[in-house]
Amino acid sequence: MADHVKSGREGDRVYFVLNRYISPTNICVLSCSFCGFARKKGEAGAFEYTVEDIIGMVSDEVREVHIVGGHHPDWPFEYYERVIAGLHAARPAVQIKAFTAAEIDYFWRRWKVEPREALTRLKAAGLQTMPGGGAEIFSSRLAKELRYAGKADGDRWCEIHGIAHSLGIRTNATMLYGHVETAAERVDHLLRLRAQQDASGGFLTFIPLPYQVGATNLVPRS
Repeated sequence: MADHVKSGREGDRVYFVLNRYISPTNICVLSCSFCGFARKKGEAGAFEYTVEDIIGMVSDEVREVHIVGGHHPDWPFEYYERVIAGLHAARPAVQIKAFTAAEIDYFWRRWKVEPREALTRLKAAGLQTMPGGGAEIFSSRLAKELRYAGKADGDRWCEIHGIAHSLGIRTNATMLYGHVETAAERVDHLLRLRAQQDASGGFLTFIPLPYQVGATNLVPRS
């Protein structure tokens, strides 16, 4: 269906953008069982980047940055503002897409910065769009089973994207599939995204994310 609509509007034309994906840190207070990325502070493989480090990662030819990372236990909200402001000042032509709804929710949980305030301040610093990560599957069963109940649930994720849309910040939407979800849970997830788009109209793209087994052993390797 999506391909049919796209073909009718764009024909065979294909577009791409040179994007730089940046994770400021992999240190995270969460312990999601499907995640092979996160580390605890002091654990082997943990990393943290300064604002200057991040600016240095964006070369002249880059046209968009995509910034997402772990839920760091110590970094204040102002650090994230400085990341956006520093990048915007150094690379004003670069589109800045940053921080999932799960991260925006964490700013409230950790620092009591409400999502509307956080997004307003980040937009003022130079944020233009938001990625769609952190949605996983909108299922309370899976949130408990896969240990991601400590971050924004489906209702909160949609609420934050709705707030972003109301502020003129367009966003993406995702679904992590191919692990232990059911077909019914996939359909429910899609219907809830469709309802949010009907309500606030700010989604740019839907990105289905096939689960990467990595070292998690959540599902057998095929």
